[in-house]
Amino acid sequence: MACPRRILLPGLATIFLDLIVMQSVRADSISFQLQATAVSVDSGATASFTGTVSNGSGQDLHASDFFFNFSGFDPASVSPVQILGVSTDFLIPNASTSKISELFEVMLGTVPANSSFLLCVQLEHSAGDLSAIQSVIISVPGSVVGAAEPRASSFLGIGLMVLVLARKRFA
Repeated sequence: MACPRRILLPGLATIFLDLIVMQSVRADSISFQLQATAVSVDSGATASFTGTVSNGSGQDLHASDFFFNFSGFDPASVSPVQILGVSTDFLIPNASTSKISELFEVMLGTVPANSSFLLCVQLEHSAGDLSAIQSVIISVPGSVVGAAEPRASSFLGIGLMVLVLARKRFA
């Protein structure tokens, strides 16, 4: 049986407004600030992201109370790993901002030169408060054209000498 429109519309409007208000309150209680949102590393390398964490949750929290949610990335090429609160734990009192710390790392697989990868990052703490989502970009620079390897150049030299000698012999 369908709900009457008189009850359904005001009920949906109330739920929608509650979700908006709850999300805006939750998004302001914790946040993180990255020192850089774009990093360039070689293929197969690890990009480190440092920054600060702000706690406005109404309670003192430890770094280990926070965890990062990573989304919007290619898991075959990119592997994000949280560092905050894993190797060292420290207190972030209410209404304060932490010192600059390593927050997370992103390990790249073997990826082509001139590629870039987007990663969406959100901070959450154990009570469920969420920060705003931030985007980071990891770029892989173009390849540098290097000199040929010694073996290849020696084979090329020997091949040219054979051609020159053969030409003189048959000329």
